[in-house]
Amino acid sequence: MDIRSPLNQCIALSLAGILFLNPIVAAAAGLALDKAAGGNTGLGQAGNGVPVVNIATPNGAGLSNNHFRDYNVGANGLILNNATGKTQGTQLGGIILGNPNLKGQAAQVILNQVTGGNRSTLAGYTEVAGQSARVIVANPHGITCQGCGFINTPRATLTTGKPIMDGQRLERFQVDGGDIVVEGAELNVGNLEQFDLITRSAKLNAKLYAKNLNIVTGRN
Repeated sequence: MDIRSPLNQCIALSLAGILFLNPIVAAAAGLALDKAAGGNTGLGQAGNGVPVVNIATPNGAGLSNNHFRDYNVGANGLILNNATGKTQGTQLGGIILGNPNLKGQAAQVILNQVTGGNRSTLAGYTEVAGQSARVIVANPHGITCQGCGFINTPRATLTTGKPIMDGQRLERFQVDGGDIVVEGAELNVGNLEQFDLITRSAKLNAKLYAKNLNIVTGRN
């Protein structure tokens, strides 16, 4: 491809703008990284404005550990970028650039930990771009699902527990408090192999459809 041609220059510029870092858009979407926790997680947006998280480089066990002060999903959704190629097609955001943090190795598990003091509201779909991976949202202050859903993941876990590691692998969740509320539109996760709610208290105020539903409540 001759990048010097006007058409190809236009295409290149369009692709370059797909993941242009925009803190204002990220803040409006309710996402804020915990820089103090370290890691190389990045925030951006697709060409249509859907927020994109360039997940952190996975460890030797395939776990990408991402830390947020605030983590919310708006009605237009959220893309977790697990794409190792130059570009990747998505349902929510069209074509996006691949994730340079991956260095050719996609994550098997995407862990999103919330370290701030606010609960998370998931009001739209979360899509894994590229290779399918398990998605975990861990917020000890609580999680509200209002029409949330997941795309391109075999398993999604919402928890108010603290992730406990065994070396590089996720061993379990230590639950001391918090609640998970499912309300508003029905929650249909029938496209997943498994859906987990692990929390001190679960409040299901909407219909929930799942192929394999695992609900664990109480301190553990």
